[in-house]
Amino acid sequence: MPDTRALLQRYTPRLVYDSQEAYFADSAAVFTDSPTNTLRRGNGATLATPPKLSLGYLGPHTYNDGTKVLADDLIGDTTRTYAKNATAIRNRDPRYRDRAYGHARVDGQGRLWLQYWLFYYYNDYQLVGSILTGGKHEGDWELVQLRLGADERPELAVYSQHKTAESRPWATTPKQGDTPLVFVARGSHANYFSAGSHFTGTWFDQADGQGPKIQPTLEVVADNQPAWLQWPGHWGDTKPGFLPLDSLSPTSPGRRPHWLDPSKLNGAEPKTAPAAPPAPKATAHRSGDHLVVAYDTDPNASALVVAMRPKGTDEPATTHAFGLDQAKGTVEIPAENRDYDVWTSVVAPDRGASEGTKAT
Repeated sequence: MPDTRALLQRYTPRLVYDSQEAYFADSAAVFTDSPTNTLRRGNGATLATPPKLSLGYLGPHTYNDGTKVLADDLIGDTTRTYAKNATAIRNRDPRYRDRAYGHARVDGQGRLWLQYWLFYYYNDYQLVGSILTGGKHEGDWELVQLRLGADERPELAVYSQHKTAESRPWATTPKQGDTPLVFVARGSHANYFSAGSHFTGTWFDQADGQGPKIQPTLEVVADNQPAWLQWPGHWGDTKPGFLPLDSLSPTSPGRRPHWLDPSKLNGAEPKTAPAAPPAPKATAHRSGDHLVVAYDTDPNASALVVAMRPKGTDEPATTHAFGLDQAKGTVEIPAENRDYDVWTSVVAPDRGASEGTKAT
């Protein structure tokens, strides 16, 4: 009998974030424990708020106080200030930060799979903030899974990408030693096997691979434990709109068909992306309580994104978006009295986002 706990630990992936990523994979408790979030019925009736609301309160059929669970129950953020709230809960206790849930499961053909479930407070598929957006939703569950061979070594990797996935033989999966590398797309958190611009079939993902590289702390879970993994409600209250990327907030990992049969998440061939726009040239300097960013970019660029990360940290970035009507100019951003690394990118119509470039 294989030691699945040891195998899960051995192959825990390293997440290679985009330079402008604002949300990292964290404990699912960031969503239940955030003081801005509530558990409520689909009709809006409140069931619980923190501290009563917690991961331990959730269950597949009843809540911890005996209240019946309904399929349209949801946890939602009442303020919509997602980045602020996600940062606040991450900073409250380091145990909330940088987590993955490891689940080992044998499929219908007797093959052992290792699953790594990743939770993000918000899917911020924005590219340029409110200027160009779509597919944004509260709560985001993503997945990396590995199929093992008879020698208990991986033979296939499958990375989730929106509503589909991509697969690659283990021999050609990027890795450091036994650690697979996962390039996380900016905002959408789709998982890719390489850095760069990726075409989803509807729009573009940018995963420049220039952000922090973090191997999350692993929590090993079982098919039915902890019980919150089987909760049938939604991690967020987002409803789909009219855009192709729009979707409901997600359900729990244990409610997915590939939870008990990982082979049901099939990897598709990657789609060829048009060439991304060139990254802008930028400089940044402080002026009082603001950062002044001067940019020089492709004349076809329609928007500029500036991301700030406290220098010397592996924290999520704080992003600001600006519409562009000229290829050269400056923007000003309020900034605390500390040193920042500043990254800029642009978006061009029909070409998606550029990779990030560090301002000098």
